[in-house]
Amino acid sequence: MENKTPLLERAEEIFVAIWCLAMPVTGTVLIPSVKGTIPAYMMGFASVFFIFSRLHRGEMPLQVVRYAKTAFAVLNIWLVFFACSQLGEIFSHRHDFFQANMIDPNDSKVVFRTSMFTQSIYLMACVLIGLYFRYFFQEKWMRYVLYGGYFLAGYGIYEWTYYLVFHQTGDFLVNRAFGEEQHTGSWSQGINFGGLSVIRIKSTLGEPTFFAGVVLPFLFLAMDYRKVVLICMLLFTAFFSTSTACYIGMSLCFFIKSIWTGRIKMSYLVLLMLVGLFLLGMASVFPDTFNQIFVDKLAGDNDSGKMRMDGAAAVYDLLESFTIPNWLFGVGFGYTYLSVFMGLLVNTGILGLLTFLFVLFRPILFLPIAPGSEGLKMGLLALAILFSLSLSELFLPTSWMFLGLAYRRLEQVRLGQAPVPSAAPPAAKASLVTATARSPHHV
Repeated sequence: MENKTPLLERAEEIFVAIWCLAMPVTGTVLIPSVKGTIPAYMMGFASVFFIFSRLHRGEMPLQVVRYAKTAFAVLNIWLVFFACSQLGEIFSHRHDFFQANMIDPNDSKVVFRTSMFTQSIYLMACVLIGLYFRYFFQEKWMRYVLYGGYFLAGYGIYEWTYYLVFHQTGDFLVNRAFGEEQHTGSWSQGINFGGLSVIRIKSTLGEPTFFAGVVLPFLFLAMDYRKVVLICMLLFTAFFSTSTACYIGMSLCFFIKSIWTGRIKMSYLVLLMLVGLFLLGMASVFPDTFNQIFVDKLAGDNDSGKMRMDGAAAVYDLLESFTIPNWLFGVGFGYTYLSVFMGLLVNTGILGLLTFLFVLFRPILFLPIAPGSEGLKMGLLALAILFSLSLSELFLPTSWMFLGLAYRRLEQVRLGQAPVPSAAPPAAKASLVTATARSPHHV
């Protein structure tokens, strides 16, 4: 037994290292015929093996118990919403969802839609990701999380460069497909940038808006750990994603952070000025490109903007038909495919949306602006902003990884045991001692 324990510990560390690299990859599936077998999901299920091995060895028994209790609580919450939403539709004799954007539009059933069960499996995988990083992640593994950021940015830069040189996508990772026509899950979108044909960076994600939901949390984590090369790589990919949501989310995060800290750092001003100059230069020198990316989308004059406006109108019609059970518990988990917050309102009702908001905003509000906490706090804030705008993917593995890390950090801060990143300067370390001496509820 003495020889097995170090071997299992080493195997778990290797597992986590590979897992962290796979976290940003959502366009690749291990079994092409099964759409949900993306590596991070499958490794989320596989992580249960290490939990049982800890239980067998008698290691971290309290953490194992808390892990199991939280997982059981999530299951019970899902069952309550499942029962109440479906019974509400049966008793109200609902037969349609108007023109709301449905995950499974060919399924005419209103209750017990197949999408409820497939999306619930994705949710289960994401919960397992969050719980593992909440209860069993070790500080020395943070370098693997950052390696995932390097991989995300590096692959995005490679794909952008390949398209610039060869005028075709060089994406060799994606094998995931959607819909009856089996459209590839990697929607490479070329754009004319002042006469230069480039690609909108989406890296290992399906499209630029999804990429925004991953690159911004990694960017704030890299800034917290002062990884200059990684920061530059992530900023480059964020700019050339040409995602409106990415620009808005980044700007709002820096603005809100300045309010929280009560001061405006010069580095943030420089970054915001660069974003502003980038947009002003595009508007004046390349007005056609600027209109294509921003003006036409907001006005609903291109396909992306029109789809969002039509979707908003359809959701308004659907909400007008809601009964009291619909307002409380929604129409069913995983039924509609909308921006995350709006989708949660429609699918799980007011109670479901409030539950998720409580889970998401607790670390945002109570983590301090201090080394080791700041990156997680700002990363979740960026996700919250994107969830309220146009990001429609609740099941990005990185979102749940950062959520788990944030709750882990929140407990460390509460207990005064939060370690300081090795990259933090001495002055920052001194300030963190003061910050962690207080309860997070005083932040």
